[in-house]
Amino acid sequence: MSEQQLLTDVAGNVIAPGDIVVYPQMSGRSVQIVLGKLLSYNGKTASIERMEGARWGASYQRTRYRDKRTGKGIDPYASDKHWEVERGSIYTHRETGEVLTQRELDERHPLVVTWSAYSYRGENDAAWAARNQYKASYRQGVLKDYVEEYEAATPPVTIHNVKNIVRVVPA
Repeated sequence: MSEQQLLTDVAGNVIAPGDIVVYPQMSGRSVQIVLGKLLSYNGKTASIERMEGARWGASYQRTRYRDKRTGKGIDPYASDKHWEVERGSIYTHRETGEVLTQRELDERHPLVVTWSAYSYRGENDAAWAARNQYKASYRQGVLKDYVEEYEAATPPVTIHNVKNIVRVVPA
């Protein structure tokens, strides 16, 4: 950084890239104090890596998935092609132990759906009785070996009002 690109806080501390800083973050009328690390300063704006917020997480970490073979991001929940063992509800017969998927149960014991107050009276009694013989559970499923699960890195924030950035000085 050149002499004109030095960033100083209100206490007179010089802030350099790599220093731990505190800055305010606005969301509507709500303000929180955020702890971060200064990545760069170009004389007008500062780039800061968020580390922790005062009232909520500094970022929303989301699990993402990518194909190890190509490196491209994928959404395994959009279709069943990335699953070794399909996820979803399974139904186990209470007496015989027979296991059915949701699709198989619907084919074997179909429910007649009509839009009236009497739709579940009479015509569905046999189907409901048959379905009550099964115990429902949920199977998480297993992704195929080429699917990689990872946490996306938090993108840095750009601060335009650099006067509000304060360097954290250990006591």
